[in-house]
Amino acid sequence: MAPRVHEGSGSAGRAGLGPPGRARRPLLLGGDPHRDAAAAAVPAGGPPVRRWAGAAACLALLVAACTAGAEATAPSGDPSAGASPSAGGVVTGPLSGGESALARAACRDVPREILLRTWRGMRLDRSGDIQLIPKEPNFVNGGLTHATPFDMTQDVPLLLYGPGFVRPGVYDRPITLADLAPTLGAILRFPFDTPDGDPQTQALLPEAERGVPRLVVTVVWDSAGVDVLQRWPNDWPYLRSLSRRGAWFTHVTVGASPSNTPVGHSIIGTGTFPRRNGFVDEYVRVNGRLQKPNENGPGFLLTPTLADLYDRAMGNRPKVGAVATLSAHIMMMSHGAMWGGGDRDIAVTREKEFGRTAGAEDVRWNLTGDMAPFYRLPPYVNDLPPLSEYVDELDRADGALDGRWRDNDIAQLANGFDTPARTPFQETLIETVIEREGFGADDVPDLLFLNYKAIDTVGHLFSADGIEMSDAVRVQDETLRRLVAFLDEHVGHGEWVMAVTADHGTQRDPAASGAFMIDINKLQAGLEATFDDDGDGVPLVQKIRPTEIWLDRAELAEGGHTLLEVSRWLGGLTQEQTFKNQDLPEPGRERERVFAAVLPSSILDRLPCLAEAGAGEG
Repeated sequence: MAPRVHEGSGSAGRAGLGPPGRARRPLLLGGDPHRDAAAAAVPAGGPPVRRWAGAAACLALLVAACTAGAEATAPSGDPSAGASPSAGGVVTGPLSGGESALARAACRDVPREILLRTWRGMRLDRSGDIQLIPKEPNFVNGGLTHATPFDMTQDVPLLLYGPGFVRPGVYDRPITLADLAPTLGAILRFPFDTPDGDPQTQALLPEAERGVPRLVVTVVWDSAGVDVLQRWPNDWPYLRSLSRRGAWFTHVTVGASPSNTPVGHSIIGTGTFPRRNGFVDEYVRVNGRLQKPNENGPGFLLTPTLADLYDRAMGNRPKVGAVATLSAHIMMMSHGAMWGGGDRDIAVTREKEFGRTAGAEDVRWNLTGDMAPFYRLPPYVNDLPPLSEYVDELDRADGALDGRWRDNDIAQLANGFDTPARTPFQETLIETVIEREGFGADDVPDLLFLNYKAIDTVGHLFSADGIEMSDAVRVQDETLRRLVAFLDEHVGHGEWVMAVTADHGTQRDPAASGAFMIDINKLQAGLEATFDDDGDGVPLVQKIRPTEIWLDRAELAEGGHTLLEVSRWLGGLTQEQTFKNQDLPEPGRERERVFAAVLPSSILDRLPCLAEAGAGEG
């Protein structure tokens, strides 16, 4: 943990986020708009396109992914075995006595907004079997995770900037990231209706007073949630200046839990929550196998993006592209050529092929083998000035070229790529792609999607409170100024629109937030010792994530246990049973329970306090 939690100009409190003189009201519980629960309509395929090697296999995977939900059934011994799963894996039917007790306790002990986010992020055929809701601000710790249902990581900024298109002002209505794609569709005059999102036309000039921009740019400051910006209020002066000239939304949430990369980007792109689009976490269960959402290309994203349908409707004439780091980032753009009638949109990532972790990065810009058949990687992306040029500038910031960034050895931080130096390095690539590919060069509106990941990387290493985060936010803000100037010069002032947001927030230093870190290894060891003592060599626990657990349900049933039993056991765990390493509980809190609720996933559709769930409908 970074030792200098309170060093620098940041403020540990939740100061107002917005233009000077405007205080940000607290997030209203239950304030998210209620949406029609009808299933998202998936348009019929467009005109045929020529395919290449690998496409047929990935199409078969897409078909399997789309049909897996209809086959979801409750295993023998499962508490929902008497209930009936409908298409998509939604369980209908009354709660059993034990389930009802858990459901009532959750409705009593957990804020409704937290339950709503958890429900929106759960899809029974893909999610874990058990949903974990820690007591706020606790988190299940395998690292400094931002995957939570809490405001700290759910609240995100949103700016729409575009002279001649956007109505400047401060907009207080509670919205979610699902509203962004329909709003961008309205800017393009291309209706993009989704069951979870609405176009925020109050922030746009009347259609009679605006044309259509040459270019729409979606910018994601990865992990730069409201909490981060409030922690370092003096480090984003340029974004603050744009907020006075654009539409600044003050009550925006991711809208679904967990707040992480696949969830946030899939919502941004499709305008739907994971319960519909299938991107439920950093891992998904498809046909009984746990895998990364993009391990087999884009096919596991079940709903179309704005770019999928807009590009096809325009005969693939628009230029559509994304420059990011991970394959999951690309899903805010499109399925590329996998979507019927689509073409190979431009995509640049830096993901490590077969990486052991969900966010593993390579040393060159690339596309993974599973993504490459459906997108186009420009051949020049690795021919630009090297990262070392930007690392030297960061190194000199303290007055000495000594291989250190503040107190950190730059060589130990991926030779500088895990520092703010990556942001201007990536910006040079972005500007090169815009210029060489001709984004915004004609009257056919183009779409460009950008993810800048330095804030996320710094957050995982140093938390939102480390002084290093101040540097990351400041450099990101300076890069935004550079990007706006570049677009004005190369596309034309008043010819483009930009949305700036974040996919999620960043975890605070537990010393500052008061969070208790729940040891993920102790959870696994306890589950195995309590529910898997048959010695048959088949592991019960398939994976534990910060908000959910996947189990081998057949192995659980073979031992005579149920998900209800597992949930009760987890819900009773205390700090003295789950503390991590030497982080002992505070005196007097040893027997305090660490979870607010633990539920079999099948219960969420039938929570009596969630009208949106409709007792299993939608």
